[in-house]
Amino acid sequence: MTIPGEFTWHEISTQGESWRSAIEATLALKEPLLALLRRNMDRPIFFIGCGSTHYLAQYAAPFFQSLTGTPCRGVPSSELFLQTDTLVRPSERPLIVALSRSGETSESIMAVEKMRARGCEALTISCYDSTSLSAVSSLTISIPGGQEQSFAQTRSFAGMLVAVQTLAGLAAGDDALLAELSALPDMAPEIVARAMPLACSLGSSEAFKRITYLGSGPLYGLANEATVKVKEMSLSVAEGYHFMEFRHGPMALVDGEHLIIALLSEAIREYELGVLRDLKQRGARIVALANDDKGLDGLCEATFTFNTTLPERSRAVLYMPFLQLFAYYRSLARGLNPDRPRNVVMAIKLQGTEMIR
Repeated sequence: MTIPGEFTWHEISTQGESWRSAIEATLALKEPLLALLRRNMDRPIFFIGCGSTHYLAQYAAPFFQSLTGTPCRGVPSSELFLQTDTLVRPSERPLIVALSRSGETSESIMAVEKMRARGCEALTISCYDSTSLSAVSSLTISIPGGQEQSFAQTRSFAGMLVAVQTLAGLAAGDDALLAELSALPDMAPEIVARAMPLACSLGSSEAFKRITYLGSGPLYGLANEATVKVKEMSLSVAEGYHFMEFRHGPMALVDGEHLIIALLSEAIREYELGVLRDLKQRGARIVALANDDKGLDGLCEATFTFNTTLPERSRAVLYMPFLQLFAYYRSLARGLNPDRPRNVVMAIKLQGTEMIR
């Protein structure tokens, strides 16, 4: 008999293996990947996914575009399949990068099949090879170290995130970024260990009735992933927003029972801190995740800092252990099993318009 949460705990705490596996798997395909990118050199790139991998696409598209200059979009697989003409011009032949833990999610398979029929190529990033999605793709980056027994994605998401960054480094010919990413796996155990006490303390508290995650630029995608993680694991009320957008209406919700978890950047931190000061004045409880505590004195209930010399562009995965552990501990505190969230399955498969149960 398994203990509730034991799979999730193992997968979060050992995710450095997934980070390493992602780098190795991507670099092993360097030449085929570069050939694929050359064939699609003058075409936009669409990153697609469902659920967690849609939020990974929201990270991947702005990150890849900022690094390579290639126009990129991050969209749900279902929208690309069902609303193609609202996203793709008739003359466009974008490269599709399909993100899928299992490689068996119906919407992603259908989207890739439809775009292939229009003359597009596809790259799959997954934790498995020889899948239905890889069968309709030109190439697959398979990350065995990201495989999971839990239904909620943790180390799989983190591994695919690092694979996207590695792919961007290859596409840009940025050897410095690749070197920065190679330093990440050895940092994982210390980051996870330091995140545990704070995540446990906050996650176990029922003082917070609403949770909002804030992120700017690519980090908005990670804020949304944190939202779905705490929703599915702990059945909490949570939302994700861009920092500056939260002032425009949602700020009406803020009070002393509202927890704000802020994924701070360096590039626009002064603007982000301005938002946090406004929320603090209205009673919000604030937790900040950042590389350092610059400007945070007296502003936050708690901070979690990475304390690394790595540049901002390579640090995204360092946000994930705390965000995942917070959801994990909140789930346990509520008597739930984070390994098997209610109504959640490993991969959504459709028969016609209905989900196969």
